[in-house]
Amino acid sequence: MSVSNLSSYVIQKNGWGKFGRIRLLWTSLGGMKLAYFAGILAMAVETFCVFVSPVIVKTTIDSIIGESPLALPVFLEGFGRLFFGPDYNGGGALPLPAIAAESAGWAWRAFLQSRLWMVALFFVLVILLQGAASFCASLCANASAEHAAKRMRDTLYSCVQDLPYETLLRAHSGDWLQRCTSDVDTSRRFLAQEFMEILRTLFLVSLSIPSMYSLSPRMTFWGTLVIPLILLYSFGFHKLVERIFLGADEREGVLSGIVQENVTGVRVVRAFARQEYEQERFDRANGRYRDQVFKLIAWLGVFWGFSSLLGILQIGIVLGAGLYFFAQGEISVGMIVLFLSYEHQTLWPVRQFGRVLADTGKTKVALGRMAELLALKREEDLDAEPGAEDLSPMFWKRAAVEFRDVSFAYPDGTEVLSNVSFRMESGERLAIVGPTGSGKSTLVHLLLRLYEPTSGRITIGGRDLNSIPKRELRRNISLVLQEGFLYGKTIRENIRIGSEDADEERIFEASRAASLHPVIEGFAAGYDTMVGERGVTLSGGQRQRLALARGIIRDASLLVLDDSLSAVDTETDARIREALDAHGGDSRDRAGMIVIAHRLTTLASADRIIVLEEGRITAVGTHAELSQKEGLYRRLAELQRAVEAQGA
Repeated sequence: MSVSNLSSYVIQKNGWGKFGRIRLLWTSLGGMKLAYFAGILAMAVETFCVFVSPVIVKTTIDSIIGESPLALPVFLEGFGRLFFGPDYNGGGALPLPAIAAESAGWAWRAFLQSRLWMVALFFVLVILLQGAASFCASLCANASAEHAAKRMRDTLYSCVQDLPYETLLRAHSGDWLQRCTSDVDTSRRFLAQEFMEILRTLFLVSLSIPSMYSLSPRMTFWGTLVIPLILLYSFGFHKLVERIFLGADEREGVLSGIVQENVTGVRVVRAFARQEYEQERFDRANGRYRDQVFKLIAWLGVFWGFSSLLGILQIGIVLGAGLYFFAQGEISVGMIVLFLSYEHQTLWPVRQFGRVLADTGKTKVALGRMAELLALKREEDLDAEPGAEDLSPMFWKRAAVEFRDVSFAYPDGTEVLSNVSFRMESGERLAIVGPTGSGKSTLVHLLLRLYEPTSGRITIGGRDLNSIPKRELRRNISLVLQEGFLYGKTIRENIRIGSEDADEERIFEASRAASLHPVIEGFAAGYDTMVGERGVTLSGGQRQRLALARGIIRDASLLVLDDSLSAVDTETDARIREALDAHGGDSRDRAGMIVIAHRLTTLASADRIIVLEEGRITAVGTHAELSQKEGLYRRLAELQRAVEAQGA
């Protein structure tokens, strides 16, 4: 299954109620499922080698150095029967009658005593196999986890890209960013480390405890006496300090936020001479973060100190009990070494098990948060249905835009537009003016299908807007906003976002039309000048002109300027309008233009002007007509003339 289809599979085939968090992880593994299983298998081999190593040491001490006949431990006799038949009794490598077992054991002992290098070689081979298995387990698990994390990030990002506009407006960007980054990383760590640790601990305990019990039930009791206490203590402690962990994360987030604000708002900081204040603000936040980390370190010190004490107590109990039972003749020296080895191997995973379980809870939360995001309703009608008729470029060039009794209200019932009707011919320059909140930008949003009308109908070229796929619609309408978002790239790269295949000549032509080319030539790096995050290195007017150049180079059939020249001076505004007229060529073939503005000179150059008040069209006409008619436009024109007269 491809990454692009992961989220649709999740929602359409399963639904989040049935899908579950585990299946999200499973689906995210994609083609790496077998590799992940190979990692689990390699980890099982590694754990078995860890389990077998003490057996070799015990056998060497008791049977090769000591005086006991060589024999498999009781818990390994089952393997002998599996391979050599039901009559196998542990005394040799072949099925032997029980009466000959001891003789065979002595024979094997004598054989290996004269060839100690074979014992050493076997031990080294087991250690090498353990190392190789550990490498394979780590490689397979981490590679699979990284693959799953990439698929999760791709799927979440694709989901965000396809969410409705109104959903994105209500979103908390920081929270969603965390879901796409930190929550994904939490899930990656679970696959690569925590789940493998859980399985490793379970494998080791399931091998060690039965084997110890088969050797000596009484020693097993004393050998596991403190382990449940360590496990409960570890789990309880990590649940207790979870709030401290979260507090440290929150304080780190505040610290990062201050740095981000000061970098993006560097002009305000410098203009108001707030460097010293911001430094003190950062110092306070940094101090709170340090104190929280110190608190966390102190608690972790308590945990590891006390858990180490419990571990030493457990080993001391095993050593004491082992010496006692050895004095009673119940166990051998090799068995004491075996029990001590298993204690060392088991204590560390058990101490970590509580932390792993606590982190598993974090993973559960992270997967749930990602599931919530993936379950959000997507934007519909993005792409054309298979077999649908493609709209030709000529259709878009000659298409008229018509609003018929269009109304729009927000979900809470707030009405923005009421029975708006107008027609815009192809190639026409249409200006829209009105007070703040009158619905000017909402008209544009409806045209781009960022919103859907509550009632009424919008058509382009006579076709209902809802019959045109959203992606095709938006490819043919170029929107330039008042606060155009700029990426932290070069000027050339920001302009080319409007048309990725644009050559240098088209880039220069678009920047000239936006009256930006002379400014760029004045920069040392020219078009390779980095604009900084959100265009912080440019002035307000330069940012608007760069966004305009990006909109022009797209060569769309309809150019929409949403108050996008408010930060440029009147002279530059006039040059831009002249350049746009020249750029469009013949009026029959030029792109249509909708201009939302308040500046009189900008409005006067339009073919028609629509006056919008409280969501209703109150007047339509040319600049000359509306200037003579009583109403908002005339008052606006008189006010601007008065201001200009005072300035003169």
